[in-house]
Amino acid sequence: MGHLFRHQEGETAAPAIANIPTPSASTIDYDWVLISGFIIVLTQVGFAFIEAGSVRYKNSQSIVIKVILGLFLTILIWWLFGYGFAFGYDFQTNFMGGTKLGGANWEANQYGNDYTNFVFRASGAAIAVSVLSGAAAERMTFLAWSILTIVYAGFIYAGLAHWTLAQGWLTTLGYKDFSGAGVVFFAAGVAGLVVTVLLKPRRFRFDPNTTLQFQRHSPIYIAFGSILVFAGWLFYNGGIVAQGANSKYTQGLVAVNTLIAGATGGFFAFIIRYFQNETTSLVALSRGIISALVAVSAATDDMKPWTAFIYGLLAAVFYSVLAKVIPKVHIDDPVEVVPVFLGNGFLGIFLSAFFDTKAGVFYGFGAKLLGMQLLGLLIIFVWVAFFVLITLLVLKGFGVLRIDADTESVGIDKAHCLGEAIVFANQIDEVPLVQKAEMVQLGNSQIGSGFRPGFR
Repeated sequence: MGHLFRHQEGETAAPAIANIPTPSASTIDYDWVLISGFIIVLTQVGFAFIEAGSVRYKNSQSIVIKVILGLFLTILIWWLFGYGFAFGYDFQTNFMGGTKLGGANWEANQYGNDYTNFVFRASGAAIAVSVLSGAAAERMTFLAWSILTIVYAGFIYAGLAHWTLAQGWLTTLGYKDFSGAGVVFFAAGVAGLVVTVLLKPRRFRFDPNTTLQFQRHSPIYIAFGSILVFAGWLFYNGGIVAQGANSKYTQGLVAVNTLIAGATGGFFAFIIRYFQNETTSLVALSRGIISALVAVSAATDDMKPWTAFIYGLLAAVFYSVLAKVIPKVHIDDPVEVVPVFLGNGFLGIFLSAFFDTKAGVFYGFGAKLLGMQLLGLLIIFVWVAFFVLITLLVLKGFGVLRIDADTESVGIDKAHCLGEAIVFANQIDEVPLVQKAEMVQLGNSQIGSGFRPGFR
């Protein structure tokens, strides 16, 4: 049965073409990776929309600040430490790099291009941080968020990137993760779970007697953001195929699988929510897209398009179930980081053990990959949860972790951002100005006509 699942790449190639030597890396490949990195930065706009739309209006500006602040801090800490930890020489330990810190000894030659790689990888790290910012929504101080970003991006995530994306010890064991379903999204989901649990729910969030409203203030923002992220994800997954000019089949396959999975996830999440609540849901439609993209990133290069459809379908089911369960156990997750990223990051890595065309169970390779995938997920969970928890406990000990009750009541935007997201600063001032101008004009036109001086 295995032959029914295998790719047919190159089977129709002409013998004359088959004998042509594979060309070496070209600047076209580096340009493709560099352009992909540029586009990935723009996904921050998408995440900002998603998170701003998922919180209450009084905190929407503050969450966008956290997204943008996280982007800038990630770039800086990756220049200083993260890139070196992730992609520097590790002195044959396979654990963590120790060179290329602060841009030292970066190279651009036929063997690699640190400058291009930095742009792409730092942009990817910023995505992980953006996911984490959603878990801190409406409760964490800017100082605490900044410190957490530096620790997570510069050390926690950089270490994971070296173990996997840089062919470190976890990859050597046999763990597979194409573009980061586990190392980027599952890890960020784990961090988000620790953050939201330790921060505790927003005040009165699960109080049955409260009259406060906790609805998302703009599902339209969530939809706009999800489409932007969907588009950027094509470049995120596509940019992993660094030799795009020489791997057109793989590059095209990755794009097709990404598109099919995202479309499937969005559609079925929409349908499932309709049967759950007998109403349409723009939020479910949007969340389903991202959930499927997270799952399919585990093995986008090693699956058939029909497999991407299955990933999208199961991701929609997984998200729909977890989105119902999480609030019932009083986990306050306004951006739904846990069901979308933790849940579907796990699902994607798990499914790849069965559907991976080069090592999966369904292709006759046995259960070895399944064991490695589960082991990898366990290691990622422990590594991330331990260091995030330590960081948050230190911040809590210094009393800078969570905003105070007054700030939470009035909203972070009014308390610390000079007003809410849209402020009509001149609205009050314009009224008396207009009245005064009208009175002056009226007075001038009625001089000597019995106009009452007291009418001012």
